[in-house]
Amino acid sequence: MPSPFRSLMRFCLELSGLAVLATCIAGIAAYYVFGGFGTAAARQALLFCLFVPILSTLPIQIFAATRLRRLERENGLLAHVATRDGLTQVLNRDAFKRAVQGQLAALGTSGGEPATLLIIDADHFKRINDRLGHPVGDTALTAIAATLRRSVRRDDLVGRLGGEEFGVYLRGAGPDEAAIVAERLRATIERIFVGPADRRTRLSVSIGGISLRSRVAFDAVYKIADTNLYQAKRGGRNRAVLSRLGSLGRGVTLETVPSLAPTPPAERLRLGA
Repeated sequence: MPSPFRSLMRFCLELSGLAVLATCIAGIAAYYVFGGFGTAAARQALLFCLFVPILSTLPIQIFAATRLRRLERENGLLAHVATRDGLTQVLNRDAFKRAVQGQLAALGTSGGEPATLLIIDADHFKRINDRLGHPVGDTALTAIAATLRRSVRRDDLVGRLGGEEFGVYLRGAGPDEAAIVAERLRATIERIFVGPADRRTRLSVSIGGISLRSRVAFDAVYKIADTNLYQAKRGGRNRAVLSRLGSLGRGVTLETVPSLAPTPPAERLRLGA
């Protein structure tokens, strides 16, 4: 995709070309109208035909450039709105899926740079909504999303997949690096409290992940990560379960990475009586 500056330059050159063409046409017309340029009046007409179209192009270019810049900003805003979740401002599900599909398609077919998909789900979120109210639930989702954005690199992808479920795609991260990131995310979110002062509630998340090196369809990768998320939920929540996807001949094998579980917290989650 061409840069906005190159597009603007191309437009200005095209507009200048049209001005030159109009000048040539006007000059030819003046030649035939005046029967040549032998007289002073004819020469003045020629100069007029040459300079007026060229000089009039400058304000037109300035106006067009201003309008194009405004349209570019408006289009950028529309693109941002179309791809972002309205509450958390991370990628929405469709935009996240498209972005991850593009990343997965770029992976090698025989194993190369690794990548990891994490599926992150807020624990006991329904109880937070039921007992503390939906505004507190929205605050919890916003806090989780902000933590995810701050805790990963700029070229990693963060999206809200729906409800209280988020996705994180870690470029160039194998199982060891992904395990470190998952634990960092879990531990950071566990330090977040929401709700009124007399009913402060500690947040926690469960994480399922899959690391891979070969090109695999998004739906297949997501299904494995979601299965690991389910195992993390069954294992007591507030933990991560990651797997490694490797190729053996034409088949696929799953190797389990040791489950990441927190040390027992001094204060467990309390959601009110």
